[in-house]
Formats: sequence, C-alpha cells, structure tokens
Amino acid sequence: MKTRSSLFISLGASLVATALAFTVVELGVRLYSSKAPKRWSDRPRFYFHAPLSRSMQDYTYQVPKPSGRYRIAAIGDSFTFAPYMQFTDTYVKKLEQMLQLSQDTSLIDVINYGVPAYSTSHEIPVVKQAINDGADLLLLQITLNDPEIKHHTPSGLKEHMPDKFGALQLTGALGSIARRWRTLEFVLQRIHNTNTHSAYAEYFLSLYENPRTWKSFKRSMSNLVRIANEHHVPIRAVIFPLFGLPMDSTYPFYSIHKKIADLMEELQVPSLDISPIYKDIPLARLQVIPGVDRHPNEIAHRMAAEEIYLWLEDAGLLPEGTRIVEKFATRLGIDPQRPWIKTRKEE
Repeated sequence: MKTRSSLFISLGASLVATALAFTVVELGVRLYSSKAPKRWSDRPRFYFHAPLSRSMQDYTYQVPKPSGRYRIAAIGDSFTFAPYMQFTDTYVKKLEQMLQLSQDTSLIDVINYGVPAYSTSHEIPVVKQAINDGADLLLLQITLNDPEIKHHTPSGLKEHMPDKFGALQLTGALGSIARRWRTLEFVLQRIHNTNTHSAYAEYFLSLYENPRTWKSFKRSMSNLVRIANEHHVPIRAVIFPLFGLPMDSTYPFYSIHKKIADLMEELQVPSLDISPIYKDIPLARLQVIPGVDRHPNEIAHRMAAEEIYLWLEDAGLLPEGTRIVEKFATRLGIDPQRPWIKTRKEE
C-alpha cells in the first residue's frame, strides 16, 4: 500500500508541477503579448489623382512630346507603381524632382509606367507605348518575381488579397482555442513563420531554376530589348531586391541578382543592382506596411532614386541642365554646408 500511495503522490506532484509550469509559461506568453507593439498605420489618409491623368500612375504628360524635352520612362511592376503610397513619393517622382532642380523645369520628365502584378511579358506593350510617347531613355525596373507566368493581363492589386507568405490566420475551433491558450498560438505562429520563410525563399528561387519560367523571362526580356534597339532608344535595367527577408549575409537571393545581371550583360543592357544600399537595414524601416505588406516604402524609394541618379550621372545619360550642381554632406542649417564627396565606401 505504501508503494502504491507513494506512486500516486509522485504522479500527483508531477501533474501539479506540469500544470504549474504550463501556467507560468502561459502567463509569460500573455505578458509578452501585452507588451507587443500596438497596431498603427502611417499610410496616407487619402490618395490623390492628378487632374486629366489617364491613370493612377502619374501626372498627365504631353503627347507628342514637346520639342527640346528629354523623357525617361520607368517601366516596371508594383515596385515602380508603389501601392499604399502617394504617386509623388515613388522613386520615379523623386528622380524627376532631382532632375528638375534647375531653374528650367521644362527640360525633363520621368514618367511612371509601372503596373502592379505585371511580369516582364506584360511590359513589352508598355515599352512600345513609352517609345510612342517620346521616351529618350527606358529605365527597366526588375523585381525577382518577374518570371511569373500569368495568362491574363493584370491592372492592379485587390484589397485584402490572400497572402500565402503572410501572417498566420487561425480560424474555426483551432483559432478559438488559440485565442484562449496563448502558448499554443505562440508556438503555431513560430512554426508558421519558419515554414513561410522557407517557402518564400524556395518559391522565388524556383522561378529561376524552373526552365519554363526562366525561358519565358529570357524570351520576354530579349523581345523587350529588341524593340528598344529597333527604335534606337537606350535601355537601362535596375534590379530591386525583395523586402520580405533581411538583406544581410543570410539573404537567399543574391544568386538570382547575379543571374539577372548576367542576362542583362548578355543582352548588352547595363544594369544596376541596388540591393547593397539596403544592407542590414531593418525590414520595418523599408516595408510599406511592416509585417503586412512587403513593398518598399517612401524611405526605400527615396534611397533608390538617389542611387539611380548617381548611376545615370556617372554614365553620362543626363542632359545638360538636369544634373545636380551642388551636393552637400549635411543639411543642418539654412546656409550651404560641407560638400558631399563620393567615397570609395559608397562606390
């Protein structure tokens, strides 16, 4: 009897200890959750549309192009269009602002032809349109999902679109249990995040490993470049990174960046990979809605515009009167300050 009683006592003590441990963990998770940042939004209260503009992309521009005017056409997808942002905050308009610093602002246009969800195959008619509109330079923005094959022509994104790489959405009985048992919710979220990050990397890598999507991308890019060459319009490519994973030593897409750059070199199209400017910057500083939408925000666009400007300036592609005459290293007062000098670190 003593042995059996001792066994029951030990078992009871173990159950109590286990229950106590679960309670402590649950209380700890609830305390951690209570200190999590509250949901907030810094997105525009409303979005404006330029009068007479044919789309939500940009201002309206004269067609045919006025004599003596230089026109840059930015071709791309949602990274160029910039959802959840005012169109005036895109890298396209920031670049235009820099090029219009001279007293004569009638010298140059930088026009946004970006369409959300476009792949490279959809951009071929856009290039034709830009050339017909008088483009003197085609600036092709490349996103790593450009090889996607879509048999329809997108025109934008939809509100509340499902995101297979997004946050965990618990519904039904499991969701009801998880809302009450925070430890379970915490564990499920961590498992989901790990699996999602792996699936995110595998998906984009597969676009460049799958012969079907890669060949489609190469064929579309070749056609696009051929059209530009036939019309004697120079074309330059800018390779953007993905803002869904940190751009540090673990960023898994550097091999894709190189594969795209090699293709551009093969097609004799100079390219700029702007991913180094974002290295080690927290994603929350670069995403348009941190943790929810992975498109680049106003900070990322402004950085891209500066990098593209310097690249075009170095290549001698900017007409006289549009280059920035004075660049300063600081802006701390109303008087001209220490001149900015490009250092080796920034090259």
